[in-house]
Amino acid sequence: MENFTLDIITKHLGQPVRRKGNEYEWQCPICKDTGMDNLKFNEQKGILYCFADESHSRQILSDIMRNDNKLNAEYKKQPVKSIVQPAKTLSKEREYKFFEYMLKCNDELLQDKKSLAYLMKQRGLTKETTAFCGLGIDKVKRQWVIPTFAYSVSDCFITGFEYRPPDLSKNGLKREKDTPTGLAQINCYTPNKKILVVVEGYFDGYALCQYLTEIGQVENYHIVTPSNGVQGLLKQLSVVDFQKYKRFELYIDNDETSRPIAEKILCRYPQFHNVRLDCTCKDFNEHYLKCIKQKTGGNHD
Repeated sequence: MENFTLDIITKHLGQPVRRKGNEYEWQCPICKDTGMDNLKFNEQKGILYCFADESHSRQILSDIMRNDNKLNAEYKKQPVKSIVQPAKTLSKEREYKFFEYMLKCNDELLQDKKSLAYLMKQRGLTKETTAFCGLGIDKVKRQWVIPTFAYSVSDCFITGFEYRPPDLSKNGLKREKDTPTGLAQINCYTPNKKILVVVEGYFDGYALCQYLTEIGQVENYHIVTPSNGVQGLLKQLSVVDFQKYKRFELYIDNDETSRPIAEKILCRYPQFHNVRLDCTCKDFNEHYLKCIKQKTGGNHD
């Protein structure tokens, strides 16, 4: 039994607008697309996805979970296939807890004006980006909660979390026990994402995702980052399905540690274009905050 069945999705969204093979289409209730085909449910795979904004499907699934107590109970008993939960290597209980914890922490952050203001000041990230990326806070443990989504060109699922102290620094950084290391994705792959861009850290990825959204290009980019630091990036790139992309960009920190790693990557994967910042900023997050945001006043034409 799959939890998110056509009957359950239909009960929440109403009858689909159209059907194409195993896929059913609706007007997304969040983006309200006029074409009424942004939101698709694959009955065979049990995957719900909004092609305009993947956070919409995540929000719809969370609404279904919250409003359907029976489904909530059944979810804990059965294997799950959804846009955020098809991880085969996790136990059913662990899958559910990860999904539930991410939503809880993300909701806490979205309702905390002080933390949102701090995030904007320190990293330049908006409330919309925070909701999209699933970033959150745990007030009890006094830590930032960063979900790890494993790289994939077919699914988008949480494999664990990275935790940071209140000042967002890496001092005291820790990870959820047994969180696998590897290539993580900031946004999920879709067939129209023909550009793979590799950044060094989560917040570089969040800032790049926000910038690409502001200039109307995010739908073309699949943004990924090493989940446990740049030292393992060369090895982690071996999982990339290079045939899915037409262009490759590499954003690596401008420091003594990262430059040699970038050179090794370019030797093994010459298809990458090494994007060098013309300013003195260390990474893209700093570049976005100090060079792009300040110079444009938040407007990107």
